[in-house]
Amino acid sequence: MSKWGGSTGYTSASRIRATIERFLTLPEASQTSARFANMWSSRAVEFLDPPDLTYIIPEEGDSAAGWSSYVNRLYGSTRNTSSGGVFGIRGLPDQPYRDFLADRITLQAATSAISGAADADQGRRLYQFLVSSAITTGRYNRGGNHQEILISWAAAGSSAAPTSG
Repeated sequence: MSKWGGSTGYTSASRIRATIERFLTLPEASQTSARFANMWSSRAVEFLDPPDLTYIIPEEGDSAAGWSSYVNRLYGSTRNTSSGGVFGIRGLPDQPYRDFLADRITLQAATSAISGAADADQGRRLYQFLVSSAITTGRYNRGGNHQEILISWAAAGSSAAPTSG
């Protein structure tokens, strides 16, 4: 059974997208971790709620976790990679999703000091995706599929994305 949802999950993602967009418009010298932390902590005040967006999310909640799961499904994270499933569809998750999982592992290793589940910790992890030279430079700064996956993950928290396809 499908249900309509999206306002709270989309609101979280929309505020994060607006934060990233504003941060990336700053001169490079101003794109500091302190500036990002300040923008991250005030995103609910700075960016008003977007108009409600409704989308069909089968068995997902009307929350940031539901939005994240919906985005993960869009990029094929639930495809059966061994038997092909009922419909005989075989394949790996889409490339942007696989890139995100690999980059997430790389950044976890490179930034082991960023641990914890607090909102500020998640903001620091998101900042690393935007500025780290340990991953493909700018991959998450140009909009598109990579950034959409990153935003949904940031909205739902660091444990939102599965660890494998």
